[in-house]
Amino acid sequence: MIAPSAAPMLLRLSDAAAVLTLAAVAAALLLPDPYAAVPDHLRPGAWSQDTISAPAALALLAVNARLRRHWAKGWLIWAGLVGYLIYAYALYSFDRVMNPAWLLYPAILSLLVLAALMLLRMVDPAALTTGQRPPPRRVVAALFGLLVVLFAALWLVQLLPAMAARQPLPGQTIFVLDLAFALPLTALTAWHLWRGSPVGDLLAIPMLMKVAVLGVSVFLGTFYTWALFDGPFMAFDLALYALMGFGPAALIWPVWRGLELRG
Repeated sequence: MIAPSAAPMLLRLSDAAAVLTLAAVAAALLLPDPYAAVPDHLRPGAWSQDTISAPAALALLAVNARLRRHWAKGWLIWAGLVGYLIYAYALYSFDRVMNPAWLLYPAILSLLVLAALMLLRMVDPAALTTGQRPPPRRVVAALFGLLVVLFAALWLVQLLPAMAARQPLPGQTIFVLDLAFALPLTALTAWHLWRGSPVGDLLAIPMLMKVAVLGVSVFLGTFYTWALFDGPFMAFDLALYALMGFGPAALIWPVWRGLELRG
């Protein structure tokens, strides 16, 4: 999928980012009140992100170990884990999650953005071909399209009144990341999958993984709000985030099974 000469640098960058991620999560556990700068209603989300980021970092280290043994198809999983961690630590970096460990957040972000840009330059979409059981491209495209519509509507319901009132929203970075990057990329993936394009095949596993891991994170954050922070039980939000997390997760294996590498 990528030139073998590029793999060592990508693996070193992502190894370093994974280790720093584990350090950031450990710091949150050790520091007194690490998320004091986070608004109260967003604090459960910070803890749920740490709940997911530590396993994601460990999974990235495990995938890197297999990639060193020439597991070429594993770069799809690598891209999904890297995509999630970029999103997670962009939130922490830009949204003023300020504490003594803050410098770890832009360091993680910098390493992974560099690795992702290097991958984009070197990856070959034509390396993928359809296996004996074709991947459920249109099912994935329909799910992605539904999520784009639901989240665009959900964010606009919150943003439009704030725009009219000229009042910034707490945690506004998430709206920037979603509306400028995540939702357009999800829509682009859906479009290519619907058309049966090789670009859609290349993006399917990474985007399913990124959306699934992020969805489970926000699902847990919503659950933590009720279970650990004495907040309200938000049934609609839990259902929406369950769809976002567990829907894509259920499609990862059928898509993975349906794709093979040429040669």
